[in-house]
Amino acid sequence: MVSTEGELKQALTTLSKLSDLKTPTDDEIHTPESRQQAFQLLTASTLLFSTLKRLNRIIYTDVQSQKTRVAEERSKVDTARLALQNLKYEEAMLELEVKVCQEFQSIFQTIPLHSLEEFNTLRKSLGEEEVDEEEGEQDDHKLMLARLKFELKERKRLETEKQKLQQDKTEVARENKEKKVKLEETEKQLKDLLAAALAVQAKLESF
Repeated sequence: MVSTEGELKQALTTLSKLSDLKTPTDDEIHTPESRQQAFQLLTASTLLFSTLKRLNRIIYTDVQSQKTRVAEERSKVDTARLALQNLKYEEAMLELEVKVCQEFQSIFQTIPLHSLEEFNTLRKSLGEEEVDEEEGEQDDHKLMLARLKFELKERKRLETEKQKLQQDKTEVARENKEKKVKLEETEKQLKDLLAAALAVQAKLESF
């Protein structure tokens, strides 16, 4: 089967040959041979131009199809490029978030915590389950949460004890103040009694 390109080359070659045919003179135009030749030339030219038109339509359709495919492929490339840019942007954002998280200084890093040994000892003294050291090393996050939770609980307990001691201190101070007032009143009463006794003694001695 002849390709479109081959068929076009054949048509153009034939057209070139037809154009190279000798043009008859005025005397030869009216001869039967010239008329026969002109008729053959017209027939061949008509078929040739019909072929050229058909090939032109085929080529035009093929060009349009190629343009459509190129546009589709370009669109795919643009979409892929945009998706790649989005992925690179997301990657950059994730890397930035990871960096921020790595550089983040949480408040728990500044909290003084009991050592793991003290932590387990205190938990045991309070009747709580110990945290196995190997298990803690395998899951630092859970261990840190447990230590922070225990630290919070301990601080609340100590704060409660502190408040109780402050209340006891306030109560003792109040009682001491009351006792001091009573003592001062007693001393005043004793002084008054002593003064009265001395006055009575003086009167008795005057008789």
